[in-house]
Amino acid sequence: MNGIVAKIPDSYMKFLTNVPDAIVVFLIFCVIAIIIDLIIKKIESRFDADTGEIFRIISNSQKGLFLFVGFIVSITTLGFNLSALITGLGLTGFALGFALKDALSNFLAGVMIGLYKPCRIGDNVEIVGSTGLVIDINLRYITLEGEKGKFLIPNSLVIKNKMLILNKIDSAKIN
Repeated sequence: MNGIVAKIPDSYMKFLTNVPDAIVVFLIFCVIAIIIDLIIKKIESRFDADTGEIFRIISNSQKGLFLFVGFIVSITTLGFNLSALITGLGLTGFALGFALKDALSNFLAGVMIGLYKPCRIGDNVEIVGSTGLVIDINLRYITLEGEKGKFLIPNSLVIKNKMLILNKIDSAKIN
């Protein structure tokens, strides 16, 4: 057996001895993701049921982020040099962030609208010069149906501008 181990190059032996460490590092990141997920679910229980989608997005995003970072740290623990990859990911992230700034702005504004609920489906509102009945609220747009048709109002405009609520529906009558 010693003859077989002696024939394995040192670089492979170092790699093999680092495998348990890499697995432990990755599992630590998994446990952290689970703990944060439980905290997010506990915070979610304090809000009403309408905000569930936003908390699900936050939960899934943090889990994906922690698993990705855990994978990168684990690979580094094995002895791979990932500095060029990380630099490339940073530059790619910057370029994507710049290219998608409007979409990200609308998404974050949609999260804020979901949490603060300035209006609800069925409200008659005026936003940025468009008047109509709110028929849909999602992470990108608020959809109004007015006399001239449907208006898709980007959430970032809703957050930046004032909204006039002409008549608010009574949520007790809906249920």
